[in-house]
Amino acid sequence: MAYELIGAIGAALILGAWVFETYESVKKHKGFVDLRFAAVYAMGNIGLLTYAWLIRDPVFLTVNAAILGVVLFEIAYTINKLKRGH
Repeated sequence: MAYELIGAIGAALILGAWVFETYESVKKHKGFVDLRFAAVYAMGNIGLLTYAWLIRDPVFLTVNAAILGVVLFEIAYTINKLKRGH
């Protein structure tokens, strides 16, 4: 149980930092992400999600699911900005 708490705290810190950085990028309208990198990252993250599910690790599953959500948001935001010619 203590190990899961340590993992959950680490995950919360990583996710908090990542979400904050994404928020700041969107707020300042500089949120362009390299779409090739983001696509490969998302595919790798799906692999990690699958692995976390197979080993039944709730902390690893949660952190990777949240990171995938942030990456998908960044991809959608970048595509939307590029379509609008920004």
